[in-house]
Amino acid sequence: LPSIFEREMDRQDQERRDTERDLRRAFAKGDFELHYQPLVDIAANRISGFESLLRWHHPDKGMVSPAEFIPIAEETGLISEIGEWVLKTACHEAVTWPGQIRIAVNVSPVQFRSKSLALKVAAILAESGLAAERLELEVTETVLSRDDEEALTILQQLRDLGVRIALDYFGTSYSSLSYLHRFPFDKIKI
Repeated sequence: LPSIFEREMDRQDQERRDTERDLRRAFAKGDFELHYQPLVDIAANRISGFESLLRWHHPDKGMVSPAEFIPIAEETGLISEIGEWVLKTACHEAVTWPGQIRIAVNVSPVQFRSKSLALKVAAILAESGLAAERLELEVTETVLSRDDEEALTILQQLRDLGVRIALDYFGTSYSSLSYLHRFPFDKIKI
């Protein structure tokens, strides 16, 4: 079907290109920051860990919502570099925290498809000195829906390192209880 050009389409396309350009500049300049959300063990009444949250303070727009920039970073492939930066930064910061405190880091589906993910995680853990059991990687169901066997292999490689694995946003997309039978997640976030 032929498409009819509309000014709004052009405006949206230009806005996306501007965001992509600004994202690349922000990464090069180190304009991203991590915020940490506490995870509380209610039964023990103590903080058990923190989840790392990527934030971008744009020089003109102020704080840009991750919902706005993460999809563009994923489309362009920049998410792999950003995600690696997040993992490195979070591990280097977490190693200075008390030994029982864990750090949770989200892994995008784009990062997850990298066959070298486990090697990168192992290298970052070695470089930072963070014990593997203090790192929890959060993945979404979408990583399991494409090539289950390859995904399960990658999850097992990460588990073999000693890293904890959390299934994030369970029930929001391709929910399948079979995922829970095929891989023993350490945590399921609903």
